[in-house]
Amino acid sequence: MKVSIALLMLCCLSLTDGQTDVQEENNLPNIWEEVRDIRDMMVELRVKLEMVMNDNSKMAEQILDLKKENAGLNEHMKVSETQLEALKKKSAEQPKVAFSADLGIRGNEGPKTTEITLAFNNVFTNIGNNYNSTTGFFTAPVKGVYFFRFTICGIQIYQSMGANLYKNGQNIVSVGQWLYHNQHRYASNGAVLQLEVGDVICMKLLPGYTIYDSPGNLSTFSGFLIYPL
Repeated sequence: MKVSIALLMLCCLSLTDGQTDVQEENNLPNIWEEVRDIRDMMVELRVKLEMVMNDNSKMAEQILDLKKENAGLNEHMKVSETQLEALKKKSAEQPKVAFSADLGIRGNEGPKTTEITLAFNNVFTNIGNNYNSTTGFFTAPVKGVYFFRFTICGIQIYQSMGANLYKNGQNIVSVGQWLYHNQHRYASNGAVLQLEVGDVICMKLLPGYTIYDSPGNLSTFSGFLIYPL
């Protein structure tokens, strides 16, 4: 009896071991598939990592190029700002000269037997105060190139109208119209002149001529500094 029980137990153990071996053999293929999947994933991740690293390297190069470009722009901006400040300083140091005035009379001036200086005493602008509305003289404050322009009006039927621009007593340019005009007539002229410090510019009325003005400011004289020399 004891021998029978022992043989039975031995048979059971043998069967159990056989089943375990079969299960382990059945499980082995699944493990290898998982290992292969993990390997493939690792390869894929390694490729992606290399791509990301390459992209990062390119981005790093681009960032370095942008930093260099930005440094160049900053340097250029500093130079431009320095030049702008120099121009502002130079502009601030340059004299500001400009004037414009109307004859300021109500009616006719002339005719006279001698030449007279016209004093345009209705001043619109006198930057630098270099135009004297009492004498009619503009005095150059600096050596430079200046522009002057004037317009005169006449209405008398039997009188000619005319005026001259003078520099230091020398006639530079003239305008005028002869007799027998029966309505408002206008004449204009101008000149660009190189002046020395102290040169005097004025307008003069010719002998025998007239000039007319009214509240409409019809006869004017203007000038300004173009640039110093």
